[in-house]
Amino acid sequence: MTDSFQDMLKLIRDLTRTLEDLTDTQKAVAAAVRTDDLEKLGECMKKEQALSLALRNADQRRVKLQTKLGLENIRLAELPEHVPDEALRQEIKAAGEALNTQYSVLQGAAEVARSALECSLHEVEGMMTNLGFDPVQTREHTASVSGAHTDFHA
Repeated sequence: MTDSFQDMLKLIRDLTRTLEDLTDTQKAVAAAVRTDDLEKLGECMKKEQALSLALRNADQRRVKLQTKLGLENIRLAELPEHVPDEALRQEIKAAGEALNTQYSVLQGAAEVARSALECSLHEVEGMMTNLGFDPVQTREHTASVSGAHTDFHA
């Protein structure tokens, strides 16, 4: 059973590193938008997709580990209470706190990136309007022609 808790500790640490990578990517998105670097922005979006896949895989691992430990309905904050070994309990508690902290940092970076993207979008729409195009009509026409509509959330 201790091995399964060790695996859970490794998973929590892996998740923290993935969130750190996502945070760095969100910062890079904001920087790319500020410098109008579309190539860098494209690279960031590809990296975000890969990191999203890593998060999905980690969640699948988490579900399997929680099932193996019989802790299916246990939240991260409650996990240390179920660890039999005191030293491992403290490690899991610290790792969980680090994960929560990193998640908060990611949320802040994502908000900055989202704001930068929205501001840039408003600038583009303003330029389109100045050129005589209706951005809303153009967006609707593009979506209907392509048959798809993308709702992007940073």
